[in-house]
Amino acid sequence: MPLAPCCSFCGSSKGLSRCAACKITPYCSRDHQVLDRERHAPDCRVVKRARGVLELEEQELRDEPGDGLFTPAHPFETSVGHFWGIHSTRDYMRARYALVEANLNIKTFDAVKSAAQHIRDMLRLCRSDNMGVRDLLPALYLRLGRDQEVYDFIKWYETTGNGSDYDWGDMDLPYLDVLNADVFESPQYLCGRFPSLANLVCVALLKIRLILDLVALLNSGCLGRKLPRELLDRVKYFIPSTEPVWKNSKIMSSADNSDRILDLSRQVDMLYVAVAKANKHFWPALLNPGVHLRARPETYSPGSKEEMQLKLQYCFDSWNETPGAIDFIQTMSGTKK
Repeated sequence: MPLAPCCSFCGSSKGLSRCAACKITPYCSRDHQVLDRERHAPDCRVVKRARGVLELEEQELRDEPGDGLFTPAHPFETSVGHFWGIHSTRDYMRARYALVEANLNIKTFDAVKSAAQHIRDMLRLCRSDNMGVRDLLPALYLRLGRDQEVYDFIKWYETTGNGSDYDWGDMDLPYLDVLNADVFESPQYLCGRFPSLANLVCVALLKIRLILDLVALLNSGCLGRKLPRELLDRVKYFIPSTEPVWKNSKIMSSADNSDRILDLSRQVDMLYVAVAKANKHFWPALLNPGVHLRARPETYSPGSKEEMQLKLQYCFDSWNETPGAIDFIQTMSGTKK
Protein backbone atom coordinates (compact mmCIF):
# COMPACT_ATOMS: atom_id res chain seq x y z
CA MET A 1 0.00 0.00 0.00
CA PRO A 2 1.20 3.55 -0.68
CA LEU A 3 2.50 5.55 2.25
CA ALA A 4 0.06 7.92 3.93
CA PRO A 5 0.51 10.71 6.47
CA CYS A 6 0.30 9.23 9.97
CA CYS A 7 1.77 9.54 13.44
CA SER A 8 5.28 8.10 13.51
CA PHE A 9 4.62 6.60 16.93
CA CYS A 10 1.11 5.13 16.81
CA GLY A 11 0.03 5.33 13.17
CA SER A 12 -2.95 7.58 13.75
CA SER A 13 -3.89 9.96 10.91
CA LYS A 14 -5.71 12.46 13.14
CA GLY A 15 -4.47 15.79 14.49
CA LEU A 16 -1.02 15.57 12.92
CA SER A 17 1.74 18.13 13.38
CA ARG A 18 5.35 17.83 12.21
CA CYS A 19 8.57 17.74 14.17
CA ALA A 20 9.81 21.34 14.16
CA ALA A 21 13.42 20.29 13.58
CA CYS A 22 13.26 17.86 10.63
CA LYS A 23 9.82 19.02 9.37
CA ILE A 24 9.07 15.59 7.86
CA THR A 25 8.05 13.47 10.87
CA PRO A 26 4.40 13.80 11.95
CA TYR A 27 2.92 13.11 15.37
CA CYS A 28 -0.66 13.10 16.59
CA SER A 29 0.28 14.54 19.98
CA ARG A 30 3.09 16.07 21.98
CA ASP A 31 3.11 13.01 24.22
CA HIS A 32 3.81 10.67 21.32
CA GLN A 33 6.57 12.91 20.04
CA VAL A 34 8.25 12.77 23.45
CA LEU A 35 7.88 8.99 23.62
CA ASP A 36 9.44 8.64 20.16
CA ARG A 37 12.26 11.14 20.75
CA GLU A 38 15.03 8.63 21.51
CA ARG A 39 14.37 6.67 18.31
CA HIS A 40 13.83 9.72 16.11
CA ALA A 41 16.58 12.05 17.38
CA PRO A 42 19.61 10.64 15.46
CA ASP A 43 17.92 10.79 12.05
CA CYS A 44 16.33 14.14 12.91
CA ARG A 45 19.73 15.69 13.64
CA VAL A 46 21.13 14.42 10.32
CA VAL A 47 18.24 15.96 8.39
CA LYS A 48 18.49 19.27 10.22
CA ARG A 49 22.25 19.42 9.62
CA ALA A 50 21.89 18.54 5.92
CA ARG A 51 19.22 21.21 5.47
CA GLY A 52 21.47 23.79 7.09
CA VAL A 53 24.33 22.94 4.72
CA LEU A 54 21.99 23.15 1.74
CA GLU A 55 20.67 26.54 2.80
CA LEU A 56 24.20 27.91 3.06
CA GLU A 57 25.15 26.51 -0.36
CA GLU A 58 21.98 27.89 -1.92
CA GLN A 59 22.52 31.37 -0.51
CA GLU A 60 26.11 31.41 -1.72
CA LEU A 61 24.97 30.38 -5.18
CA ARG A 62 22.20 32.97 -5.27
CA ASP A 63 24.77 35.63 -4.38
CA GLU A 64 27.14 34.42 -7.12
CA PRO A 65 28.35 37.56 -8.98
CA GLY A 66 29.71 35.59 -11.93
CA ASP A 67 33.03 36.06 -13.66
CA GLY A 68 31.73 36.97 -17.09
CA LEU A 69 33.40 33.92 -18.62
CA PHE A 70 32.84 30.48 -17.06
CA THR A 71 30.50 31.28 -14.20
CA PRO A 72 27.24 33.17 -14.88
CA ALA A 73 25.75 35.47 -12.27
CA HIS A 74 22.62 34.31 -10.44
CA PRO A 75 22.43 30.80 -11.94
CA PHE A 76 18.97 30.09 -10.47
CA GLU A 77 17.66 32.75 -12.84
CA THR A 78 20.05 32.46 -15.76
CA SER A 79 21.15 28.83 -15.97
CA VAL A 80 18.21 26.57 -15.17
CA GLY A 81 18.73 23.25 -16.92
CA HIS A 82 22.51 23.63 -17.11
CA PHE A 83 23.54 23.07 -13.48
CA TRP A 84 26.57 20.83 -12.94
CA GLY A 85 27.99 22.06 -16.22
CA ILE A 86 28.68 25.20 -14.17
CA HIS A 87 31.34 24.21 -11.65
CA SER A 88 30.12 26.54 -8.90
CA THR A 89 26.74 24.73 -8.76
CA ARG A 90 28.19 21.34 -7.87
CA ASP A 91 28.54 21.80 -4.12
CA TYR A 92 24.91 22.93 -4.03
CA MET A 93 23.74 19.88 -6.02
CA ARG A 94 25.75 17.53 -3.78
CA ALA A 95 24.28 19.17 -0.68
CA ARG A 96 20.79 18.81 -2.07
CA TYR A 97 21.29 15.11 -2.71
CA ALA A 98 22.72 14.69 0.79
CA LEU A 99 19.44 16.09 2.13
CA VAL A 100 17.52 13.59 -0.03
CA GLU A 101 19.52 10.73 1.50
CA ALA A 102 18.97 12.08 5.00
CA ASN A 103 15.23 12.40 4.38
CA LEU A 104 14.97 8.81 3.20
CA ASN A 105 16.32 7.50 6.48
CA ILE A 106 13.03 8.73 7.92
CA LYS A 107 10.42 6.45 6.37
CA THR A 108 7.41 8.73 6.48
CA PHE A 109 5.09 10.01 3.77
CA ASP A 110 6.38 13.55 4.29
CA ALA A 111 10.01 12.43 4.06
CA VAL A 112 9.47 10.53 0.81
CA LYS A 113 7.37 13.34 -0.67
CA SER A 114 10.08 15.88 0.20
CA ALA A 115 12.80 13.66 -1.30
CA ALA A 116 10.79 13.25 -4.51
CA GLN A 117 10.29 17.01 -4.79
CA HIS A 118 14.02 17.61 -4.38
CA ILE A 119 14.92 15.02 -7.03
CA ARG A 120 12.38 16.39 -9.48
CA ASP A 121 13.70 19.91 -9.02
CA MET A 122 17.30 18.74 -9.37
CA LEU A 123 16.30 17.36 -12.77
CA ARG A 124 14.79 20.73 -13.65
CA LEU A 125 18.02 22.47 -12.72
CA CYS A 126 20.25 19.89 -14.45
CA ARG A 127 18.34 18.33 -17.30
CA SER A 128 21.26 16.13 -18.37
CA ASP A 129 21.25 14.59 -14.86
CA ASN A 130 24.99 14.16 -14.43
CA MET A 131 24.43 12.77 -10.92
CA GLY A 132 22.05 10.02 -12.08
CA VAL A 133 19.28 10.98 -9.66
CA ARG A 134 16.52 10.08 -12.14
CA ASP A 135 16.93 6.39 -11.24
CA LEU A 136 15.66 7.13 -7.74
CA LEU A 137 12.47 9.05 -8.58
CA PRO A 138 10.20 6.25 -9.93
CA ALA A 139 10.59 4.22 -6.74
CA LEU A 140 9.71 7.27 -4.64
CA TYR A 141 6.60 7.89 -6.75
CA LEU A 142 5.60 4.24 -6.25
CA ARG A 143 5.87 4.66 -2.49
CA LEU A 144 3.60 7.70 -2.72
CA GLY A 145 1.00 5.88 -4.83
CA ARG A 146 1.70 8.02 -7.90
CA ASP A 147 1.71 5.02 -10.24
CA GLN A 148 0.72 6.85 -13.41
CA GLU A 149 3.49 9.40 -12.91
CA VAL A 150 5.95 6.53 -12.51
CA TYR A 151 5.06 5.16 -15.90
CA ASP A 152 4.91 8.54 -17.62
CA PHE A 153 8.34 9.43 -16.28
CA ILE A 154 9.92 6.15 -17.38
CA LYS A 155 8.14 6.22 -20.75
CA TRP A 156 9.61 9.65 -21.54
CA TYR A 157 13.16 8.63 -20.65
CA GLU A 158 12.90 5.35 -22.57
CA THR A 159 11.50 7.00 -25.71
CA THR A 160 12.19 10.71 -26.21
CA GLY A 161 15.03 10.74 -23.69
CA ASN A 162 16.74 7.87 -25.50
CA GLY A 163 16.53 9.54 -28.88
CA SER A 164 19.89 10.19 -30.51
CA ASP A 165 18.66 13.53 -31.83
CA TYR A 166 17.42 14.92 -28.48
CA ASP A 167 19.45 18.01 -27.59
CA TRP A 168 19.82 18.06 -23.81
CA GLY A 169 21.22 21.57 -23.96
CA ASP A 170 18.12 23.04 -25.66
CA MET A 171 15.81 24.18 -22.88
CA ASP A 172 13.04 24.94 -25.39
CA LEU A 173 12.54 21.26 -26.18
CA PRO A 174 9.73 19.40 -24.38
CA TYR A 175 10.90 17.64 -21.24
CA LEU A 176 9.11 14.95 -19.27
CA ASP A 177 5.91 15.80 -21.12
CA VAL A 178 4.43 12.30 -21.41
CA LEU A 179 1.02 12.18 -19.74
CA ASN A 180 -1.30 9.22 -19.17
CA ALA A 181 0.75 6.69 -21.09
CA ASP A 182 -0.80 3.22 -21.26
CA VAL A 183 0.47 1.34 -18.20
CA PHE A 184 -1.08 -1.86 -19.53
CA GLU A 185 0.94 -1.86 -22.75
CA SER A 186 3.73 -4.31 -23.51
CA PRO A 187 7.06 -3.45 -21.85
CA GLN A 188 9.01 -4.89 -24.78
CA TYR A 189 10.48 -1.45 -25.56
CA LEU A 190 12.20 -1.49 -22.16
CA CYS A 191 14.01 -4.75 -22.85
CA GLY A 192 16.56 -3.66 -25.43
CA ARG A 193 20.24 -4.38 -25.67
CA PHE A 194 21.25 -1.86 -23.02
CA PRO A 195 18.27 -1.64 -20.65
CA SER A 196 17.96 0.53 -17.56
CA LEU A 197 17.93 -1.81 -14.57
CA ALA A 198 16.20 0.79 -12.40
CA ASN A 199 13.41 1.29 -14.94
CA LEU A 200 12.91 -2.43 -15.54
CA VAL A 201 12.59 -3.11 -11.82
CA CYS A 202 10.14 -0.27 -11.18
CA VAL A 203 7.91 -1.17 -14.12
CA ALA A 204 7.95 -4.81 -12.95
CA LEU A 205 6.72 -3.68 -9.53
CA LEU A 206 4.11 -1.42 -11.09
CA LYS A 207 2.77 -4.30 -13.22
CA ILE A 208 2.68 -6.59 -10.16
CA ARG A 209 0.71 -3.95 -8.27
CA LEU A 210 -1.78 -3.84 -11.12
CA ILE A 211 -2.12 -7.62 -11.01
CA LEU A 212 -2.65 -7.63 -7.25
CA ASP A 213 -5.38 -5.00 -7.57
CA LEU A 214 -7.11 -6.80 -10.43
CA VAL A 215 -7.01 -10.12 -8.57
CA ALA A 216 -8.55 -8.39 -5.55
CA LEU A 217 -11.30 -7.04 -7.79
CA LEU A 218 -11.87 -10.46 -9.29
CA ASN A 219 -12.13 -12.01 -5.83
CA SER A 220 -14.57 -9.34 -4.73
CA GLY A 221 -16.67 -10.20 -7.77
CA CYS A 222 -16.80 -13.84 -6.68
CA LEU A 223 -17.82 -12.76 -3.19
CA GLY A 224 -20.38 -10.48 -4.76
CA ARG A 225 -22.59 -13.41 -5.72
CA LYS A 226 -23.47 -13.62 -2.04
CA LEU A 227 -23.51 -9.88 -1.28
CA PRO A 228 -26.00 -7.09 -2.03
CA ARG A 229 -25.10 -5.10 -5.13
CA GLU A 230 -24.68 -1.81 -3.25
CA LEU A 231 -22.25 -3.43 -0.78
CA LEU A 232 -20.25 -5.04 -3.58
CA ASP A 233 -19.91 -1.69 -5.35
CA ARG A 234 -18.57 -0.16 -2.16
CA VAL A 235 -16.07 -2.98 -1.64
CA LYS A 236 -14.89 -2.87 -5.25
CA TYR A 237 -14.35 0.87 -5.08
CA PHE A 238 -12.12 0.74 -2.05
CA ILE A 239 -9.98 -2.32 -2.82
CA PRO A 240 -7.66 -0.92 -5.56
CA SER A 241 -4.65 1.12 -4.50
CA THR A 242 -3.19 1.74 -7.97
CA GLU A 243 -4.41 4.83 -9.75
CA PRO A 244 -4.55 3.24 -13.24
CA VAL A 245 -7.03 0.68 -11.86
CA TRP A 246 -9.33 2.76 -9.70
CA LYS A 247 -9.50 5.57 -12.25
CA ASN A 248 -10.43 3.19 -15.08
CA SER A 249 -14.22 2.91 -15.08
CA LYS A 250 -14.15 0.05 -17.60
CA ILE A 251 -11.97 -2.05 -15.30
CA MET A 252 -13.88 -1.11 -12.17
CA SER A 253 -17.23 -2.03 -13.72
CA SER A 254 -16.03 -5.25 -15.37
CA ALA A 255 -17.26 -8.52 -13.91
CA ASP A 256 -14.14 -10.35 -15.07
CA ASN A 257 -10.65 -8.92 -15.72
CA SER A 258 -9.05 -12.35 -16.11
CA ASP A 259 -7.71 -11.67 -19.60
CA ARG A 260 -6.06 -8.48 -18.43
CA ILE A 261 -4.52 -10.31 -15.47
CA LEU A 262 -3.11 -13.00 -17.75
CA ASP A 263 -1.66 -10.41 -20.12
CA LEU A 264 -0.03 -8.53 -17.25
CA SER A 265 1.36 -11.81 -15.91
CA ARG A 266 3.04 -12.45 -19.26
CA GLN A 267 4.45 -8.92 -19.15
CA VAL A 268 5.89 -9.50 -15.67
CA ASP A 269 7.46 -12.73 -16.95
CA MET A 270 9.13 -10.71 -19.71
CA LEU A 271 10.40 -8.12 -17.23
CA TYR A 272 11.61 -10.79 -14.82
CA VAL A 273 13.75 -12.30 -17.56
CA ALA A 274 14.97 -8.88 -18.70
CA VAL A 275 16.06 -7.94 -15.16
CA ALA A 276 17.85 -11.27 -14.73
CA LYS A 277 19.71 -10.70 -18.00
CA ALA A 278 20.59 -7.12 -17.14
CA ASN A 279 21.88 -8.03 -13.68
CA LYS A 280 21.89 -11.61 -12.43
CA HIS A 281 22.38 -10.43 -8.85
CA PHE A 282 19.20 -8.39 -8.54
CA TRP A 283 16.37 -10.86 -7.91
CA PRO A 284 18.33 -12.99 -5.39
CA ALA A 285 19.29 -9.79 -3.54
CA LEU A 286 15.70 -8.53 -3.47
CA LEU A 287 14.69 -11.76 -1.74
CA ASN A 288 17.66 -11.66 0.64
CA PRO A 289 18.77 -8.01 0.84
CA GLY A 290 20.88 -8.22 4.01
CA VAL A 291 24.17 -6.37 3.73
CA HIS A 292 23.35 -5.09 0.24
CA LEU A 293 21.15 -2.38 1.73
CA ARG A 294 24.10 -1.05 3.72
CA ALA A 295 26.76 -1.23 1.01
CA ARG A 296 28.16 2.05 -0.34
CA PRO A 297 29.46 1.32 -3.85
CA GLU A 298 31.49 4.21 -5.24
CA THR A 299 31.43 3.00 -8.83
CA TYR A 300 29.69 0.28 -10.78
CA SER A 301 29.49 -1.28 -14.20
CA PRO A 302 26.36 -2.70 -15.87
CA GLY A 303 25.58 -6.17 -14.54
CA SER A 304 27.86 -5.86 -11.53
CA LYS A 305 27.07 -6.56 -7.90
CA GLU A 306 27.74 -2.88 -7.18
CA GLU A 307 25.07 -1.83 -9.69
CA MET A 308 22.62 -4.20 -8.03
CA GLN A 309 23.36 -2.78 -4.59
CA LEU A 310 22.79 0.80 -5.67
CA LYS A 311 19.55 0.10 -7.57
CA LEU A 312 18.29 -2.18 -4.79
CA GLN A 313 18.78 0.59 -2.26
CA TYR A 314 16.82 2.94 -4.53
CA CYS A 315 13.80 0.67 -4.79
CA PHE A 316 13.72 -1.82 -1.90
CA ASP A 317 11.31 0.18 0.26
CA SER A 318 8.84 0.43 -2.63
CA TRP A 319 8.83 -3.37 -2.91
CA ASN A 320 8.73 -3.93 0.84
CA GLU A 321 5.81 -1.53 1.27
CA THR A 322 3.72 -3.33 -1.39
CA PRO A 323 2.06 -6.33 0.32
CA GLY A 324 2.46 -9.44 -1.80
CA ALA A 325 5.05 -8.04 -4.23
CA ILE A 326 8.14 -9.81 -2.88
CA ASP A 327 6.10 -13.00 -2.43
CA PHE A 328 5.20 -12.70 -6.12
CA ILE A 329 8.89 -12.70 -7.04
CA GLN A 330 9.61 -15.56 -4.63
CA THR A 331 7.02 -17.65 -6.41
CA MET A 332 8.47 -16.77 -9.81
CA SER A 333 11.98 -17.64 -8.70
CA GLY A 334 10.91 -20.95 -7.18
CA THR A 335 12.08 -20.02 -3.67
CA LYS A 336 8.64 -19.69 -2.09
CA LYS A 337 8.36 -22.14 0.81
